Amino acid sequence: MSQSDFTEALLAPCGMNCAVCYKHLGKKLCLGCGKESAAKPEHCRKCPIKDCTRQQSIRFCWECNDFPCKRVGALDKSYRLRYGVSLIEYGQIMQSQGTKAFLQKQQEQYTCPACDGIISLHDGICSSCKAEYPLGRSRVSK
Repeated sequence: MSQSDFTEALLAPCGMNCAVCYKHLGKKLCLGCGKESAAKPEHCRKCPIKDCTRQQSIRFCWECNDFPCKRVGALDKSYRLRYGVSLIEYGQIMQSQGTKAFLQKQQEQYTCPACDGIISLHDGICSSCKAEYPLGRSRVSK
């Protein structure tokens, strides 16, 4: 994986950055939420949030008048408990500062200081050197 993975094309509608997803960083490369891939987990292929944004002809949940809705709230709760990050907060950052600023912060936060690889949000392991980092702890303040 490379730092060029930090692009808007790898942002999921819910606010998850697929560039830091364990499936995108894994051996069977998932191409992210916006692309079909056999490596994509079933829950991502059948995502009701993605279907909702398509039905509304919007790219991101934060573009919706109902943001954050119950579906995003439930996913956010899971991500806060399991990984120490908030998808609602991610959406608010993108809404107020833009996707470019958000991706720059993500790149700073998830770049391995040992080798410049990408640290997985889901398991805290660097995709290149396999160094482990504590989940839910940002290396860079918001």
